[in-house]
Amino acid sequence: MRRTFGSKAPREWLVDGAWPDGQFDSEAPDVLAHAVAVSVALSTALEGRNKSEVAQAADIRRSTLYDILAGNTWADMVTLAKLEACLATALWPREPAPTLNRNDGA
Repeated sequence: MRRTFGSKAPREWLVDGAWPDGQFDSEAPDVLAHAVAVSVALSTALEGRNKSEVAQAADIRRSTLYDILAGNTWADMVTLAKLEACLATALWPREPAPTLNRNDGA
């Protein structure tokens, strides 16, 4: 299992399609599935809400919120905790994250 992924942003592992539903490099780290799951859960939790107001209420930068949604950054634990408290919902998968859609070269 690959454990290091350098400074690549989550979306940089895409080989086809758009974040977070696209197809990822076969060498993408397993933890990328969690970044995808967090992005999807956050997007769902934000439906009908003003993102700027949520960012302010969670005491995070608006750009951080948008970067997590777009797969431009890895969410850290403090940011996730603040967002979960503000949105009153779990963002980190409680079960193992779904299998990552990987390009197996076929």
